[in-house]
Amino acid sequence: MIYSHPNRLLVDHLNGVKKRMLQMFEDMSLDCKKAFGISNKAFESLIVSIAISHDIGKATKLFQKKLENPNIRVSHSPVSALYSFLAAKKALRGQVPRSEEKILSFFAFSVVRRHHGFLVRPIDEVSNMQWSEEKLIKESGYINKDFAKWFKKETGVTISREASAQVIEELKNIDEELEKALDKRSDFSFYFLQNLLYSLLVDADRIDAATYGKHNVDRIKIKDNSFEKYVKSTFKRPKTFMEKIRTNSHKKVLTNLLLSPNRYLYTLTLPTGGGKTLTSLSAALKLRKMVEKKQGRSPRIIYALPFTSLIDQNASVISTALEKSFGRVTSDLFLVQHHLAPTQYVTKENESLSLDISSLLISSWNAEIVATTFVSLFEGIVSNDRSNVRKLHNVIGSIIILDEVQNIPHEYWKLVRSLFEFMAKKMNTYFILATATQPKILENVVELSQKPLKWFLPLKRVKMTSNIEKINDYDELFRNVKNDLMKGKKVLVIFNTISTAQTFFKMFSGMNLKKCFLSSGIIPFQREKIIKKVKEGADLLVSTQVVEAGMEFDFNVVYRDIAPMDSIIQSGGRCNRHYKEKGGTIHVFSLKNENGNLYSKYVYDSVLIDISYEILKNTKFVDEKDFIPKLVEPYFGEMSKRMTNATSDAYINAMKYLLYSSYPQGDTSISRFSIINSKLFRIPIYIQYNEEAKELWNKFEDYQDLPAKEWYEKAKTLFKKMGKYMITVNATEEFLKNAPPLFSPAYGKAFYLVESENIGMFYDEETGFHIEENGGMIM
Repeated sequence: MIYSHPNRLLVDHLNGVKKRMLQMFEDMSLDCKKAFGISNKAFESLIVSIAISHDIGKATKLFQKKLENPNIRVSHSPVSALYSFLAAKKALRGQVPRSEEKILSFFAFSVVRRHHGFLVRPIDEVSNMQWSEEKLIKESGYINKDFAKWFKKETGVTISREASAQVIEELKNIDEELEKALDKRSDFSFYFLQNLLYSLLVDADRIDAATYGKHNVDRIKIKDNSFEKYVKSTFKRPKTFMEKIRTNSHKKVLTNLLLSPNRYLYTLTLPTGGGKTLTSLSAALKLRKMVEKKQGRSPRIIYALPFTSLIDQNASVISTALEKSFGRVTSDLFLVQHHLAPTQYVTKENESLSLDISSLLISSWNAEIVATTFVSLFEGIVSNDRSNVRKLHNVIGSIIILDEVQNIPHEYWKLVRSLFEFMAKKMNTYFILATATQPKILENVVELSQKPLKWFLPLKRVKMTSNIEKINDYDELFRNVKNDLMKGKKVLVIFNTISTAQTFFKMFSGMNLKKCFLSSGIIPFQREKIIKKVKEGADLLVSTQVVEAGMEFDFNVVYRDIAPMDSIIQSGGRCNRHYKEKGGTIHVFSLKNENGNLYSKYVYDSVLIDISYEILKNTKFVDEKDFIPKLVEPYFGEMSKRMTNATSDAYINAMKYLLYSSYPQGDTSISRFSIINSKLFRIPIYIQYNEEAKELWNKFEDYQDLPAKEWYEKAKTLFKKMGKYMITVNATEEFLKNAPPLFSPAYGKAFYLVESENIGMFYDEETGFHIEENGGMIM
């Protein structure tokens, strides 16, 4: 009676993981010959070898004692990995070229060895194994004899100390052999092969262990015509000019999609307020139906946005549309996944799953439609961490919408292009890049709106005026804004840093205005209320670039501190958005500090600011219809000339050569990748803003004495609720000099704490966390 977990027989767990991995792989309908250069049968052999081997190190007396006494320290993955290698090598015999048998079997070894941690470079795997050679050989002799007989029956492999020594010897030079194989391939195929195996094992292992093999999430059939009927009813009988654009562009997008059935890369370029959210989802659902008919599979739909605030807003629109189309919306149909999203998973049978199972299903994206962040999406694609990679099998082969795609930093464009082209060509993954300012990330794409310029040409909602030579300080900006307010205009002023926005907002103290302040330095609990207040009608909103994309705000006049051109255009989407008046105005200014330096260069790459400056300095004004030819296209054209691909090239190389970890620390590695660039280290701060925030904190303190496993289970759920009172700042020298107390929990990462009695020292009711000038630059 050998157990893998309390009350779960090891043999049952291994078979359960095997069954689940094979089911997940079957659901993908992946052509492994096209993707990895091996047959589907060979890939399934790898799956079976990994599943049956991954926990055999638990079949020892010491590990069985550990199940009763968690304080006993014993590992099981290293010895399990040895037999995953042997099982894979035996299973692959005759299915792949002899030159690749050992390489593919090593991937099985590495996946099993790291299924409770993170993937490492092959050279580190070899050195780690040689360092513990004697220990591994000795441990294999302790495996239960009856279990060893079962394992031999399943795999044909004999467990013995001699066999372990053989594997260790055979893998001593595997890093050199693998490098030759990687040189020969020179693509992402081995990276995705190993990460997919890792994803399947980690997800199947965790779900089987949590549910004792009893729980499955069945796929849901979606009738795209029901959704289409709802969208058509929403867009029918257009009255305003913008409503006509939404209606006509929606029809055109679906028509163009039907005319391009065999393509994988699409763009969707529509002006702000042009209905991108519903139109892009309509296109994705229509595409899913086309794939079902042609390929016999149902791809998941992943809707990704750059910011959490945008997800909540757009998810509300999507959820309403799905509810009107299909009735009750459950988690297996539509899932919102980010750090502040709800943790309860509800099935179509109206079953609310336990929090631990819910967490597993949500984090691996077990739903037909998922709304998430760019960060979470790319963490699933480019990562070595099991908690990130475990959703990869639900990403490959899906339909991915990237809304507001201009927020992907330029230094990653080549990497994104290379990844998307590989995933499209080799793994049947679809991409729709949606925005009003379409960056030239992809090549050979189908533009679903056909001629995007057509939708902009009639537009006269706004004109952009360049004041970069005239408005350079707070006083001049204040005079201009005050003058517009006195004329009855509703004004939005957008800064690049919180400190400059806070300074300017305080200049209006005492004035009889409906004024609001918005930035990421304000806790989410307050942010929701401020957004609602702005929509109800504010005379003045002073903000940072958090309002730039997706926010349903509408002002007569927008002032924008100079930024990359696509950011300026996006900011203009908050000006006369719904075309309710004859024309709005976007004023671009360039705020400088006392030394004459642009604040914009604290946040953005100097090259991008210089390009925008050069375009605008000779421009008096530009009508909206000319934004693309006169501003956007010259900007992206000049950017392509001046910006280098060094960062992308480094990460492409890391993925091709499986450089998962970084030694020495200066090397670019997969573990260092993040799609959101930050010049400084970012740290979280918890604000005890009200009684609820204090109660949550008291609970969190109560958890500090719990055992590790129980702490993580409870703290994870509690942290979701605490997220309403957390912000993130850059760890600048100015911040660290005057920072609130640092709290280090029993487990997990440390964060700063602003207690209720000290709120006034660090946090302002109107402008949020105090940011020093030139310090703590956050949006």
